[in-house]
Amino acid sequence: MKKLLLLFLVCLSTLSFGQEIEDNAEAVDSLYPVQKRIALGIKIGIPNIAGFSVEAITPLFNNRVAPFFDFSSFPLKLEEIEIVTKYNEFGSHFYLSKEATGLYAGIGIGQLSTDLTFTNIDLTDRNGNRGTGTVKTNQKINTTNVKLGIKTEGTIYFRLELGYGFGNIPTAIEIKGSFDYTDQNGNTRSGTGTGTEDFPPIPGVGTNGVLIGNFGFGVSF
Repeated sequence: MKKLLLLFLVCLSTLSFGQEIEDNAEAVDSLYPVQKRIALGIKIGIPNIAGFSVEAITPLFNNRVAPFFDFSSFPLKLEEIEIVTKYNEFGSHFYLSKEATGLYAGIGIGQLSTDLTFTNIDLTDRNGNRGTGTVKTNQKINTTNVKLGIKTEGTIYFRLELGYGFGNIPTAIEIKGSFDYTDQNGNTRSGTGTGTEDFPPIPGVGTNGVLIGNFGFGVSF
């Protein structure tokens, strides 16, 4: 009998607590109503070139905190270098208005991943044999991003962002690959060699970090 009474009290407390949470959530929405809490869109600029963006408005601090995630992938073709770049960033926007529109500050973590293909690159093996070959490598750049932005309200929104991503950008890349060479007897042989190449120029990427500047638009619901 005591166990049944205890079970009844626990269930009653759980239901009461759940109702209190629901009432508090409704109270927050009534005090700080936000018609649109999810924003899906596209950003065009640097370093993302063109990519997708998602933002979710939370009720924290009167609907001012909005976690976001951005993703993009784009190819670049330079002389003797092919680049496939992927950029993603996650963090949070902090709006200065209750309705999660207008001016905001942002902080996030960004990662710029570059798949590099070098062609006709000079390589040297440990025996001093030299030749040219094709080398594929990957470089990842991690940054801590700060930015300012402004976003319009409504179902169709527009936004503008400016900022900077602080990180260590390599100036040179150590590469390793296979190449063919001709020995002293005139025979063609294969070897594995190493070399050093400059980090390729990528829009917005400097020696101390990554410039952030983009224009976005999308749908809020």
